[in-house]
Amino acid sequence: MDADFRLVNETTGVTIASRVSLADGFFSRFRGLMMRRNFLPGEALFFTFGKPGRNSVHMFFVRFPIDLVYLDSGFRVVEIRSFLRPWRFHRSKVISSYLIELPAGTVARLRIGLGDKIRLEKGF
Repeated sequence: MDADFRLVNETTGVTIASRVSLADGFFSRFRGLMMRRNFLPGEALFFTFGKPGRNSVHMFFVRFPIDLVYLDSGFRVVEIRSFLRPWRFHRSKVISSYLIELPAGTVARLRIGLGDKIRLEKGF
């Protein structure tokens, strides 16, 4: 995975992840974190969707739990799901335009909250 981006919580000023990969095409979104051996602190996978909707995540063939942060079109946090375990499925309860997958525990450790504004930066 190429990690050419970073994520910053504009509300708190905290860097969420310094190694962010984009999942912006069909295959990269489908593959996601499947078959990876680990997902380290400071890493994130940022999903873009073709259109806003109630998006879902599957954890088939993912070996570790993750945190999910759903964003609206203005990059505001609209839903959080912590510690989604392997072999589970999650369907968002709200309309979202973007999704951030983070190592489990990141949301609590960095105190990411509903309504926080997130910024995706390129060039790191």
